[in-house]
Amino acid sequence: MPDERMIPVQHTGSSEVEPGAPPETRPGQALSAPAPGGDATASWRSLAEALVAPHGRYADAFENLIVALIVLSVASIGVDALPELPDWAWRGLRAMEIVIVTVFSVEYLLRLLVAPRKLAFVLSFAGLVDLLAIAPFFLLGFDARWVRALRLLRLLRLLKLQTHYLEATVAQRTRELAEQNAALETAQAQIKAELDAARALQLAILPARFPARHGCDGAARMLPATTMCGDFYDFLELADGRIGVVIADVSGHGVPAAFFMAVARTELRDVAAQHPDPGVCLALTNRALCAENPMDLFVSVFYGVFDPATGALCYANGGHNPPYLRQGNEEIESVSGQGGPVLGVMSGAEFPTHTLQLQPGARLLLYTDGLTEACNAAGEAYGERRLAAELESHGAAAPAEIVERLCRSVAAFTGATAQADDITISVLARGAP
Repeated sequence: MPDERMIPVQHTGSSEVEPGAPPETRPGQALSAPAPGGDATASWRSLAEALVAPHGRYADAFENLIVALIVLSVASIGVDALPELPDWAWRGLRAMEIVIVTVFSVEYLLRLLVAPRKLAFVLSFAGLVDLLAIAPFFLLGFDARWVRALRLLRLLRLLKLQTHYLEATVAQRTRELAEQNAALETAQAQIKAELDAARALQLAILPARFPARHGCDGAARMLPATTMCGDFYDFLELADGRIGVVIADVSGHGVPAAFFMAVARTELRDVAAQHPDPGVCLALTNRALCAENPMDLFVSVFYGVFDPATGALCYANGGHNPPYLRQGNEEIESVSGQGGPVLGVMSGAEFPTHTLQLQPGARLLLYTDGLTEACNAAGEAYGERRLAAELESHGAAAPAEIVERLCRSVAAFTGATAQADDITISVLARGAP
């Protein structure tokens, strides 16, 4: 412990503090003078930690020096055994031995200085080996060549020490990796929870049922390839009892496509409430999407306006798959007609409006290309032929049943193959006479 010198505080008259004393000195307090050599001890400890502590600044370089000196010391045994060794060589060996022992002695003292338990270090394997490397020189002299050979034990000690450090490092890295994995799992769980909530919100904004209108019915289903979906469908209740039917497919899928899907749906809904012409609606929606499209996404859209009273369907197509129509006489045809480009690319694009008459009992099938491009394990696509065959065989059923049959059909076709793209199916039916 440092030597503390007690300096009494003098009191004169009414003065409470010794003249010349620091302001914080109060009566009855004593000033502790730093012990001589305290700074030197701290300096030696700092040097010792830098040279011999496991993660010291110069520990690796100092250890390499010790290994080199061990090799030189052992090699000197063979040189010393040579007959008729010149005096200068003998003096050189002796000087080298003195230097080696000096460095080893300094190292031993440094290790002793940084050891938290001095006696435990002295009696440890490392402490005994280090002591054995220097003690014989002082006890037996330079001629004890066989004693110098014992310094090979230092290599064993270094190897054991390195193994200990390696094991400790591996254990530390393993703990850090486990902590990082735990943090990653927590973050992934949080992301999944947020995506699940976003998916639920996305599904909630789409109509759960077809608007109640006499003389028509409809159903739809959306199957995302990932958590979020870039496809969407919609049923719009318009003026004069008309119904807007929408199906769309945003480029890509996942979260970016889902955001763009929400924007496109909102824009189309706002425009459709003000303009009865489907071509005009797509043109205005396209203009709005081109103005605010930082990720350069695009969307294909089929938009039709159906009048249940007359069976007339006015529609416009913006780069989407033509729907299939099954008339009451079971004839299957593709709803063609000149269309326009996908929305979100060309601001001034035009979209012609066409008119189609749905007969009583007709079924209009709208879909995204995720359905026809779904592949099985052999890489074969579901295709439009199978889709048309399903509509021909079961097209007289209710819209909800047709959607269910198509979902089961494509699932049976793909089997265990992962879904590569979003799939959306929508069916509009005109009632029988």
